[in-house]
Amino acid sequence: MTKARASVGRILWMYMFVCVAVFGATQLEQVHVIGEYMHLVVAAIFLLTSIRLARGEIAHFGMALGGLLEPPTHDHPRGPLGLWDLARALHTALPSALKELGMAVGVAAVVFPLYAVGYYWWNEPTQAFSFAVPPELGSLALAQLVIVALPEEAFFRGYVQTSLSDVGQRRVRVLGVELAPTAWVVQAALFALVHLIVEPYPARLAVFFPGLLFGWVRAWRGGIGAAMALHGMSNLYSEILSRSWL
Repeated sequence: MTKARASVGRILWMYMFVCVAVFGATQLEQVHVIGEYMHLVVAAIFLLTSIRLARGEIAHFGMALGGLLEPPTHDHPRGPLGLWDLARALHTALPSALKELGMAVGVAAVVFPLYAVGYYWWNEPTQAFSFAVPPELGSLALAQLVIVALPEEAFFRGYVQTSLSDVGQRRVRVLGVELAPTAWVVQAALFALVHLIVEPYPARLAVFFPGLLFGWVRAWRGGIGAAMALHGMSNLYSEILSRSWL
C-alpha cells in the first residue's frame, strides 16, 4: 500500500475533519467574524486539505489539471510571488482545459434539458418562463468555478472517490465507464451530507444526484477537470433557472 492509498478509516476521519472545519466556518460567519469571506475560507479548507492529502501524487488523484496544480519541474525563474511559474503553468494547461471544457459542455447538452424538466416538475412555477441572468454573470461564473467547483471536486471526486476506489476491488461499467461502485455512491452521499451540514434543510441532500454525475465524469475523464467545469456550469444553470421561473 502506497502513501496514496489510505484506509477507509483514514478517509472518513479526513472527511469528518473537513466537516467540522466547514461547520466552524459557517458559525464564524453567523457571528460576523469572517463575514463575506466565509466562502473563501470553506474553499481553502477543501482545496488545501485535498492537496495536502495528495502529497506529491496529484496526478493519481486526478487533480493535476493539465499540470496546473503540480509543482514545476524546470529551473526557470519563478518571478515575483511565483507569477511567471503560474503563467507558464496556465499556458501548459490550456489545451487540456479546453478539451475538458468541451467534454463538460457535451455532457451538459444532454443533462441540462432533463434537469430543466425536473426543475419545473419539482417546483411547479406559477408563471411563464422569462429568461433572466444573474447580475455580474462573468464574476459569478468565475466564482462558481474557482471558489466552489474546484475545491469541492478536488476533495470529493479527487481525494475521496480515488481513495475509496483504491481500497475497493470491485468494478462495474456504467454507461461505458468503469467505476468502483461503492466509491462512486459513497462520495456522492458524503458530498450531499456536507451540504446538509452547511444548510440544514433536507432538500440539500438532492445534490447527491449531481454528485453521482460529477463522479461518473471524473471516472470517464481520468481527472477532475471536466467534472469541475460541469459542476460550475450546473450551479450557474440552476441559478439562471431559479431567476427565470420566479
